[in-house]
Parts: sequence; structure tokens; C-alpha cells
Amino acid sequence: MKIGLIGCGRVANEHMKIYRYIKNVEVVAVSDIDIKKAKRLADKYKVRNVFQNYLDLLEVKELEFVDVCTPPSTHASVACNAAQFGHNILLEKPMALTTDECEKIIQATRKHGINLCVCHNQIFFPAIRKAKLLIDSGCWDIISFKTSIKENPEMFRVPAWNVSPKEKGILWEAGYHPAYLHLHFLGKIKEVYAVGSRVKYPVFDHFAVFLRTSNKAYGIIEISWLTKKSEKIYEINNSDGKQAYMIASPPYASQGYDTLLEKSGITEEGIYSELKKFLQYLMKTKALFGYFIGHYYLINSFIKSLENGLPPPVQPEEGKETIWLLECIEQSLNMRKAVKVK
Repeated sequence: MKIGLIGCGRVANEHMKIYRYIKNVEVVAVSDIDIKKAKRLADKYKVRNVFQNYLDLLEVKELEFVDVCTPPSTHASVACNAAQFGHNILLEKPMALTTDECEKIIQATRKHGINLCVCHNQIFFPAIRKAKLLIDSGCWDIISFKTSIKENPEMFRVPAWNVSPKEKGILWEAGYHPAYLHLHFLGKIKEVYAVGSRVKYPVFDHFAVFLRTSNKAYGIIEISWLTKKSEKIYEINNSDGKQAYMIASPPYASQGYDTLLEKSGITEEGIYSELKKFLQYLMKTKALFGYFIGHYYLINSFIKSLENGLPPPVQPEEGKETIWLLECIEQSLNMRKAVKVK
């Protein structure tokens, strides 16, 4: 299977690492508006075709799909053009900047009969997949889901556009993952209430969101890009008092995505002391992909879906629903009041 990759930044490099571990897959072309960046990536992974204009890459006839790793503001135009050329698409998150842009992408894929998979990589974390299986099987009766993300972007050398209002800022960059995870676990959201501030950046960089559903379950999203260290904790509470956690905080982040920690009768404040020894044990095992284990399983699933003529593992309608939820959160942040979701 031959692939063309558009956008040669930080996440593209991780995608290239993953392709090396998938059999019968070859990236045959890359493109970036910064041709030097494209050439560096091509040299590193021995890719034979390098382009500055992605439209030239789309002219390559042998491509089974294109992998779009460009900034969000370009996703709609790049995806629609790729569809016009008849190429299947793997589209990095967020799907687009607005639901209108998402709908344009969906219409283009339908018109040209191509498959598009949105990169909702975190639903492919082993810990998340186990939690979803337990909920769907009826073993867990979920009453709340909480995602707490504290980031220090300087640690990861994130591009400046991550905090740009033009690219919808931190809410679209860091909030996209919890948004689709809450839809994944909770289903339909009926009401959104968000509060937050612009402290360090020109966009909301410290905020919390409450999500109300039509049933007893509710969701909480907390995001801050003001911390000195990075930390990620996903918490599920069940009606029988059980709690489950996915903890991915340095220095054991690479193992956190694999492990669902189940505890009963402990408080959130007691997580670290009770699990310290276990987490130290996990640190001794080096994960192959770390955070990008989700990408590995998602890309594998997408490739298999193309080979077998099946729908993509994450369909564009799911990407649009996630953007719709982010738009509701943004509206609530700006209006400083709850938003009823129609």
C-alpha cells in the first residue's frame, strides 16, 4: 500500500515512524510548503518523491491514501482537493475549524466515493478500549467521566499556531481529544457550561467544562496550559462506587496509555500515594510508541478497512460531531453561560 504524506512537521515524523512497523506499507511521496523540511523528512525515511505544493503530490496516481498532517485551518481545502483527485484520506485532528468546513469535507468524500478517517487516536489507547468494552458489556454503569489535562507546551516544542486564534487555539488543539472521548463514553450531550480565562496566551488557556447528558451520567473537562509540568488523568466513576483511571503523567506517560487502573473506595487525592509503587514498576518497561500507540492502532485499522472494503474506523461524521461540541464549548466560554445543545 502506497501513501502520500502532506505536511512534514512534528506529528508527521511520528506517523512516519509508525509506517515503518506496518507490513506492506510504503510512503512514496511527501510535501510541505517548507521544501527544506520536506526534504529532511524524505531523506530520513528514504522517500523518493518530494514536493512543495501538495497538489503536485495529489497527481501521483499510485497512492492508496494521503495522510494529512497540516495545520487545522488547511484541513478543509486539502481534504476536499484530495477527494477530487480520488484519494482516500487519513486526516489529523482536529477535523476542521467549523462544522460548516466539516460538512464540505463530508460532501466531497461522498461525491467522489472515497473513505476518510479522522485521527481520533485516543479511543485506540489500550486503556480507553478496555474501559469502553467494560461499559458496553454492562460490567460498568458509568455515572461520570472526567478528563484533566495539564500541559506545558514548552516541553514538547509545539508549533506557535497551536495557540493562534486563527487556528482556534488550545480548545481545538488540546480540547479536541477530550471532546470526542466524552462523546465516545457518554453519547449525546444536552447542555454545555464552560468557564475559563486567557492568562498567558491570546486564547483560552485555562478552562473547565461541564457536560450534561439526557441520563444520569455527566462529563467534566479540565484543561490548563499554565502548569510547570504535564499531566493527564482520565477518570471514570461507576454507580457501584468503583473508580477507574488512565494516568499518563511524566515520567511514566508512555505506559499510562496502555494501563487502566481499577480501584475501589479511594479518593482522587489518594491516587498518587496508593499507585506510586505500581507506576514505578511500569516505568521500567519502555513502550514502543508511547503516546502514539493510539495512532499505531488507528492507522492499522484504517489500512485494514481499505484492504477489506469496510468503513473507516473513525468516520467524518464523528469528526464533525466533535467540532460541533467544541463550538458549543467556545460559545459558552464567550457568553459566560450555559448553552443548550439542539
